[in-house]
Amino acid sequence: MEKDPFSDFKVFVELAGEKRISGNNLFDLLENISRYGSISRAASEMGVSYRYSWGIIQAAEKALGLALVKKQIGGYEGGGTSLTKEGRELLGQYKEFKGEVDTQLNRFVKKATGLKHPPVPQDGSTGQAFQRHLLLASTMEPVETGLLDVLEGAFYQSSGVLVRHIALGSGRALQIARSGRVDMALTHAPELEEEFMQEGWGKSRFPVMANDFVLVGPVSDPAEIAGLDATSGTKEAFRKIALSRSPFISRSDHSGTHLRESEIWESAGIFPEGEWYFQSSGVVGNLGILRLALEKKAYTLVDRATFLLSRSQDKMIRVFIGTEEGNALIGELENVFSLILVNPERIPAVNHEDALLFARWIQGTEARQVIAGFGQENFGKPLFSTVNSL
Repeated sequence: MEKDPFSDFKVFVELAGEKRISGNNLFDLLENISRYGSISRAASEMGVSYRYSWGIIQAAEKALGLALVKKQIGGYEGGGTSLTKEGRELLGQYKEFKGEVDTQLNRFVKKATGLKHPPVPQDGSTGQAFQRHLLLASTMEPVETGLLDVLEGAFYQSSGVLVRHIALGSGRALQIARSGRVDMALTHAPELEEEFMQEGWGKSRFPVMANDFVLVGPVSDPAEIAGLDATSGTKEAFRKIALSRSPFISRSDHSGTHLRESEIWESAGIFPEGEWYFQSSGVVGNLGILRLALEKKAYTLVDRATFLLSRSQDKMIRVFIGTEEGNALIGELENVFSLILVNPERIPAVNHEDALLFARWIQGTEARQVIAGFGQENFGKPLFSTVNSL
């Protein structure tokens, strides 16, 4: 029987900078308390003592300054334990994090075991496969479409340098880059990128590719925006959505998509709030937001690649799109993805030499051909276009 490559993978949590506990045990405990409503039952299911379990919870609560569980004593049901709001949110964040890590590790193992004849590095040296590697924090769209996997594979075959990625929103990607956990970031949030560069965290920034944002909504079109003239712009469409209090789904996660949506609301002179405006920061990626919009028959803003990938064209109306129709909305809806190399002067541990090699490669002929043709066969048009460097 083949060994599970992740069977020995463990997460540890350092509390208050001094006490280290098993993150697996803490979050398994919270999961079981949520499921069974009892610390005793949760401990029993895990094969540990009640005292040990209660000690983990108390240590975590003390370090975080938050109550993770609440106990009910007596009553007809005999009492029990449940998670607080903060406990549920912490467990949810851990599941999201673990899902990201598991996905990236699976991709890594598939790449590592699937390439039977790894290329020899250009310097002619020999040695262990994957000795040279890079870690990239990437926004969701290139990951969800599969483009990033294709680019990483082509770069590996060309250079012998393995690129692994973490998929998350642009805001979080740049936060991780600030912490020194990655060598590069691929994002689509111009203002955050400029701030990142001005603060000295980025060494260099390269526009790589682009598509455009799409405002989509239910076929019933309760805000009656489908008939708007393109020159009215998305601001007028957003105003009509707000005035009619038609359901709108926001990512609300400081991603590039959320930031562009916020810019349009601001330019329209509207601060969206109320029951019609759904803030869904727990939903991952534009595909997740689009599925939620379909479910709730709501409007939302996503990028064109995600809209085409979702096969939602017959289920939702596409109101505005930037460049495809050749209208005047490109300034509002253009969506440029840039690669930023972390500054080795701020974070010496980064692999800047290979990151620079990747940056040069992704701006070269081979990568541009991959980007320019990606999606053409399945969708009749590319999902992204190449852009020139700054």
